[in-house]
Amino acid sequence: MKQHKYNYGIIGNCAYLALIDDRANVGWLCWPRFDSSFVFGGLLDDEKGGDFCIRPEWEEFTSEQRYLRNTTVLQTTFHCEDGSYRVTDFAPRFRQYERYFRPLMLIRKVEPLEGTPRIRVRCNPRGNYGEVVPEKVFGSSHIRYTGLESQLRLTTDIPLSYIDQEQAFVLNEAKYLVLTWGAPLEAPLRTTVDGFMDRTVRYWQRWVQNTSVENFHQDIVIRSALTLKLHTYQDTGDIIADATTSLPESPGSGRNWDYRFCWMRDAHYTLKALNDLSHFGILKDYARFIQNIVLNEDQRFHPLYPITIDRVPIEKILPLKGYRGETPVRMGNQAYEHIQNDVYGQVLVTLLPLFSDRRLQNQIGTDKSTLQSLALHCLKMIEETMEEPDNGLWEFRGLSQLHLPHPLGG
Repeated sequence: MKQHKYNYGIIGNCAYLALIDDRANVGWLCWPRFDSSFVFGGLLDDEKGGDFCIRPEWEEFTSEQRYLRNTTVLQTTFHCEDGSYRVTDFAPRFRQYERYFRPLMLIRKVEPLEGTPRIRVRCNPRGNYGEVVPEKVFGSSHIRYTGLESQLRLTTDIPLSYIDQEQAFVLNEAKYLVLTWGAPLEAPLRTTVDGFMDRTVRYWQRWVQNTSVENFHQDIVIRSALTLKLHTYQDTGDIIADATTSLPESPGSGRNWDYRFCWMRDAHYTLKALNDLSHFGILKDYARFIQNIVLNEDQRFHPLYPITIDRVPIEKILPLKGYRGETPVRMGNQAYEHIQNDVYGQVLVTLLPLFSDRRLQNQIGTDKSTLQSLALHCLKMIEETMEEPDNGLWEFRGLSQLHLPHPLGG
């Protein structure tokens, strides 16, 4: 992850990612897809980005974050002058009815630990990268935020007037908040949340148990593997380079790019790491994604693709403050238009285990002849573009030159 002003934890369910800081504020969440507008984008603009936070009434407090071991369930614990409390955040993900249950749902559970802590809850979502401020419609135990692309609904057992007026109240029992996009939660609140959490914890712990990892720095490797897993878009098999946009590569550089797309090169290294950890199912999903790319292209491959292939990510500048004032803030990426001839080699080495690793034989779940045709096409394009100037793997804008060496030298 990039360097942030505060510590940030990551939760998600392979349909979306949320970044939550050590003040229990959701600093980044895009719905319904990785490359959609943010619903909460305070990471890039503390005014237009909106926020969803659960903070102490008092300004003076300390907090720390941790994950439940071998999961992506995040806990933030607060210590203030009137007591302490814990916020547990997670995105439901588990097996149900022979498929994965991974709704567009962010769940937050707030529990008192000591004393009588007073807290404030604020939920101010935004649409169209901060340009749309939704209206609130109140139900008996939920708030609907209207004016967005789909229904956004907060279901909770906290008095709605406290949330609407951002009024501090005593936390004397566990409270639950469920934010949904599209289909709302139509079920008992407390028992459903606790059940979802138990099944989500067990899903991630089983996933880690099936990870082939040595003892050397095991905790770090496991956490890295979980993070890489969350960058996969299970719906199509895509793998994004990052869940954020416009975090600068270095202060004042202006190199603030939108990385919420699939770079063929970056995806290879993600898959290599996960394959080495014995998680081959992600490679099988990615092969399906590559096959669909082939069906939509004539000959050349782009260096990056949107997560559903059907949209070209046209680059635009957004009127936002930027992370720590670093501008410009971008949506989309002009590198889609680049010629990068190394992409064919990256596709070949990415798909190689499907041909060479005996553990994957008869487990591919796809037509082997189609993969062979894809490999032959890549070899053909390498031969044809060997001496063609291109933008290179560093994506030089406005500069084309020879990057691949001549096979006979020179």
